[in-house]
Amino acid sequence: MKLIVTSSEDNASMNIRARLLEKPGWIESGEFDGNLALVRDDFLMIQVNKIHLDENYVDDRVKQKLGKEVEVVIFASRHRAESRIPTLTVHPIGNYSSADFGGKPGTLCKSSPQLMTSALRSLASNAKGMGFSISFETTHHGPSVSCPAFYIEIGSYEELWGREDAAEAIAKSIMSVKDEGYPVVVCAGGGHYAPRFTEVALSKKVAIGHMAANYALESLNEGMIRQMATRSDDARRVYFHKKGMPKPAYRQLRERFASLGLEEISSDDLEAL
Repeated sequence: MKLIVTSSEDNASMNIRARLLEKPGWIESGEFDGNLALVRDDFLMIQVNKIHLDENYVDDRVKQKLGKEVEVVIFASRHRAESRIPTLTVHPIGNYSSADFGGKPGTLCKSSPQLMTSALRSLASNAKGMGFSISFETTHHGPSVSCPAFYIEIGSYEELWGREDAAEAIAKSIMSVKDEGYPVVVCAGGGHYAPRFTEVALSKKVAIGHMAANYALESLNEGMIRQMATRSDDARRVYFHKKGMPKPAYRQLRERFASLGLEEISSDDLEAL
């Protein structure tokens, strides 16, 4: 099942939960963390009492408590940024170096390239005209989970977390995620909000897994590159934001990725949507 995790400590998360519950067909399916668990089609929604970052291995605990096999974990969450730009974001989880906000140091969780990229495309459609930017973020923070996972978030400041239209766009996007079987790539270079990777995802037939911004490039040793690939559905292709990264870093990393069997591609190698 697709596990939707909402948190009572996160008002954006509870806003998204409320919009999901407005959709008919949810039925009770046991209890988790003192709250009702609900099922609709192949979705299981739970409410936890701590912030998402602290909910390590929530998928394993759901399986133990509710007896449900989890395919993917979707964390419905808030997003905070000093820029205060209204943004709806989607991103994989894990840490390239230290674990300052949950998870484990130097450890990436499995990403869900097909469903995460599908969610981004749906957001771009469902939130049209609302005044929000739609963006990937590169891989960051926890918690640790066993299953593939991604975050989908309302940002970037508290006054926006209660926007029902934004929460509705996210709720619709969650419920419409699908595996379209597109080629999977991992990505490196550029800024945290991954403008180039977002652009490619919204215009090309591609599924994007783990992404590393410029600040994480020094952590991309052979072991970390292997994690990026294997935990992105065994990706065999890499896309670099060449114009958004230092040339020496690009030259070094293209050789390192190639030595591990990952083919560099450009947007011209991908079919248009």
